[in-house]
Amino acid sequence: MKKVTKFVIISTLLSIILIASLLTGCQNLSGDEGYDALQKAIETTLNDDNAHIFYYKESYATPVPNRVTNLVETTTVNVLCSIDKDYNFEKNSNAEYDYKDLKVRVTKNYDGKSVYELFCGRAEDGSNKLAIRGDLNRQTALTGEDKYTVTDNTAKDFILNSGEFTPYTLETKLAELKSLKREDLLIEEYENGGVEKKGNVTTITCKMSDAYCNRYYEQNGKDSVLKGKYLTIEMAYERVSAITVYQHDPKAGESNTSGILALEYESYKLEIVYTGPKFTVPHKN
Repeated sequence: MKKVTKFVIISTLLSIILIASLLTGCQNLSGDEGYDALQKAIETTLNDDNAHIFYYKESYATPVPNRVTNLVETTTVNVLCSIDKDYNFEKNSNAEYDYKDLKVRVTKNYDGKSVYELFCGRAEDGSNKLAIRGDLNRQTALTGEDKYTVTDNTAKDFILNSGEFTPYTLETKLAELKSLKREDLLIEEYENGGVEKKGNVTTITCKMSDAYCNRYYEQNGKDSVLKGKYLTIEMAYERVSAITVYQHDPKAGESNTSGILALEYESYKLEIVYTGPKFTVPHKN
C-alpha cells in the first residue's frame, strides 16, 4: 500500500510539474516586445555568418473563377555548402569562408507544373556549371524535350558577383519586413491579434496599416504582398521562419464562411529553414 501511495504521489507531482511547464512555456508578449523580437530575428537571419545557407519555399495563390482550387505559383531556393555544427560556412586556414562546395538550386512550379529549373555549383565530374531549363515567365510544364543550357560558372560568382541571384536572396525576400515601422503592425487593434511565445518560437498575428500599404505603393509603384491582409510572422530560434498572408481573417468564428475558407486560402506564404535537401548539379547538355 505504501508503494502504491508513493507511486500516486510521484505521479501527481510529475503531472503538476508537466502542467506548470506547459503553462510557463507559453507567454503572451506585448506588441512592442513582438516588434523588438522581429527586429532581432531579421538581424540574425541576415547576419553574414549564415545568410547564404538556407532553403525557402515561396508561394502565391490567386483565386480563379469557376475553379475549386486556387492557382498557385511556387518558387523554391536551396543553397548548400559545407557547414559547421552551428550551420555556418566552414572556414579555411586563413579564417575565410570556404565556398568550394557551394551549390544553388532554384525551381519554379506554376499551377502544379514544374516550369523552371536552375542549378549552379560543382558537378559530379568536378567542373563548375550553371545549368538552366525553362525560363521564369514560362507557364507550361517542362518536358524531356527541354534540355539544360549549361555554362561554366561557380556558385560563389553566381551568388555574390553576377547579380542574377539578387531576386532570390533572403535580403530581398525580407525587404518588406525590414521596412516595417512599429505602427505598421496593427496588433492590439486587431481583435484576434497578439504576440505568442512558445519555447523558441515567437509568432506575431496582426493586420497591416493602410498607411504602410499606401507608402509601399508610392515608393515601389506596386502593391505590397501584405496589403490590407491578415498576417502572421513566425520566428524560430531568433530567425525568421515563416510569413503567411491571409485574404480573410483566419481566426474568424465557424459561423463566418469567409473565416473557414481563409484557412484554406493563404494568398502568400514564405517558409524558411536553414539547411535544405541535397541535390546534384547537371554537367551535360
